[in-house]
Amino acid sequence: MNPNRNTEGFTALTYLNWIQRGSTEDWKCLYRLCQDLSVAQVVAAILPLRDPDLMASARLWKHLLEDLHPGLQIDLKPHQRGVGV
Repeated sequence: MNPNRNTEGFTALTYLNWIQRGSTEDWKCLYRLCQDLSVAQVVAAILPLRDPDLMASARLWKHLLEDLHPGLQIDLKPHQRGVGV
């Protein structure tokens, strides 16, 4: 079964799932894909929608993406999302 529910390719939700709950191999794959600016922009756009309890992984990816593509500025909007209980 494909947990990404898309047989044609990867979606923004696939990337977010990898960031939040992916394996080391998922992260390596995503990092390779993010070498392409268009993929990095999709990932940057979905990062603010992360699970509030998983801010650390979103913050890491924010810094990775901004390092790969210096023109990319990502606002995680931490003030708009509280930590769940």
